[in-house]
Parts: sequence; structure tokens; C-alpha cells
Amino acid sequence: MSTFERLRLSMSGRLLLAALLTGMLTLSACSSPAPVSESTPTAAQTSEAPAAEVSANADASADPAASTGTGGVYGEFTSMSEACLSVSATMLSVTILPLAAMAGGKSEDIDKAKQELSKMEGKVPAELKPAFEKLRAFTESAGSDFSKYGDGQFEELMKPIQDWTEKNCK
Repeated sequence: MSTFERLRLSMSGRLLLAALLTGMLTLSACSSPAPVSESTPTAAQTSEAPAAEVSANADASADPAASTGTGGVYGEFTSMSEACLSVSATMLSVTILPLAAMAGGKSEDIDKAKQELSKMEGKVPAELKPAFEKLRAFTESAGSDFSKYGDGQFEELMKPIQDWTEKNCK
């Protein structure tokens, strides 16, 4: 094995490790529990009745589409946490395409990414649908040409999804 081949494998391994670490950090951010506010005993005693009234009114006036997971605020997901986890997992499978190219990727890697994007495109929140459509169209047009995943266009198409994840999945 030549020095160049060892260097290439070493670099590919480092990039793969970096991508996996980034993906794990993103996914772990989505699964962290939301902070719960604690009330003082005095506040709890004085606000029990109004809280019951507020929750009854909130249930009656809430938008059913926003909470049922049928195309509301969270898309087809029942919570923001579920949306974050699914979007992050899908983006992980897409993010590794440039790394797969360096390691002599297979067309199956691209096919899997296309399938994931197609599956998620209809489920994501409305604000992400255009970004997923563009990214899926890009993977369709790129075919099995891994070199296209290393250019700036691919990164630009992923940016709105990454921005959404950073904004909503803390």
C-alpha cells in the first residue's frame, strides 16, 4: 500500500468519523428533554382553578391540525421532537454522500439517500418541504456521479434544512 493510499484512507476515516460525530450530536440535541418549570407551593395553590380553565379553553380553541400530526406545525409528526429526530436522521444519510465519494462510494448509498428524501418530503413541516424537494431533485439529477456531492450547490441545498434544525432542535 503506497503512502498516498494510506493518506487517502486516513483522511477518509477522519472525515467519516467527523460526519458520524456531527450526526450523533445533532440527534442527541433532538432527544434532550424540554425544561420543566417548577412552581412554588404558594403559586400552585392560588393558580389551580385558573390553570384548569385555561387548559380547557386552550383545548377548545387549539388548531387540531397543529397537534394531530397530520400536516400541522410539525408536518406529519406528532411533536417537534419527533420531527427533529426524523429530519436529523435523514440528513445524516444525505450528509455522508460526499464522504462516501471519497471512500469509493456505491450507487446504493445514493439510492438510499434518495429514498429517505422522498419518504421525508411529504412528512416534514411545510417550511421544509421546498428544501427537501430541491435536495431530492438534486440527488435525482446527480445520479451516481459522486463528484456532484462535493460541490457548493449540494451544500447550499442542505443549508435551509441545517438552519431549521439549529433553530428548532435545541
